Amino acid sequence: WYDPRRHTTNDIVRAAIIPLSHRAGRGWAFANLPERSDAGGLLPERMVTHDWRNLFLHLVAAILADALGKDEYGAIASKLCLEGGPEVVRQQLEETGATHRRYWICAFCVNQHLGICAGFSPPPPADTPEFRRWEANRRDSVSGDLHTCCRCIEPKFFLDAPDECEMNKFDDMMALLSHEAPDFRQLIAIDRHFDVFTRVWCVAELVQAHRAQIPQNVCLMSKKALDADTGDLGIYIKLATLTVADCSASCSEDKDAILRKISDIPEFDAQLQAAIFGSSGLLGRELVGFDVLYTAARTALRVKAAARPFDHRTAALVRSVSRLG
Repeated sequence: WYDPRRHTTNDIVRAAIIPLSHRAGRGWAFANLPERSDAGGLLPERMVTHDWRNLFLHLVAAILADALGKDEYGAIASKLCLEGGPEVVRQQLEETGATHRRYWICAFCVNQHLGICAGFSPPPPADTPEFRRWEANRRDSVSGDLHTCCRCIEPKFFLDAPDECEMNKFDDMMALLSHEAPDFRQLIAIDRHFDVFTRVWCVAELVQAHRAQIPQNVCLMSKKALDADTGDLGIYIKLATLTVADCSASCSEDKDAILRKISDIPEFDAQLQAAIFGSSGLLGRELVGFDVLYTAARTALRVKAAARPFDHRTAALVRSVSRLG
């Protein structure tokens, strides 16, 4: 069933994690299954921020790369797909003493049976990027079949029940772990298209870690995506013009709830940019030499914000500024 080059983390949650954590009508977080009681009481050393539409292979490869002290995961992803490759990676982990490292991954550590297992969120407006993502998440990425919904008896808690909901506790969890877990860090597993920076939950986690001065590790598929000589500056423009107001979530209520917690969106956006581009930011060291382009891209964003709706001349200006560099 599993195709590592096509199946996403969302596919794994729907087709593997949820069914395998269902026991006689009851549902558990996969990390808390009764047979895994030997892991109880051990705090994670890393919290992983990632996009569920990323390949599951790449999520695993990013975590393994981080455990091995690497900041690129492309080579490990390729190795995992080779016969005998996983065993080679396992040996590397054992040789470096990294097999003990514990990672908090929402797909495994949040009880999906208290939230999404029984169905899908209401559809976004048709013919929008959000609708296309919603439709893709309902279906297996290879077969196109609808994912099977779970029939467990667990009650469901979403953001309208904030105390019982498990999906809205990331800031509390980060605060607890940064205080209780030695050497706690955030790992950002950056997907091929850098979409992790467009998901509102992920962006909120990034800024929370930056504000709390939690150390952050970044793992990219390849640093070549940020090479100024590649000629493709689309990713850079995408990052430099980010605003949390334009980020997306699987459920519009989730985005609304997060935006309500942000009292000053421009200030939040400034912190987001500092978290990404600052001298001690996520990508600051990788983007040396892009100062002129950064200024142009931020100028384009200000032009966009000041012109709603666009007239044709303003839109042309934004496009021309965005092409600078």
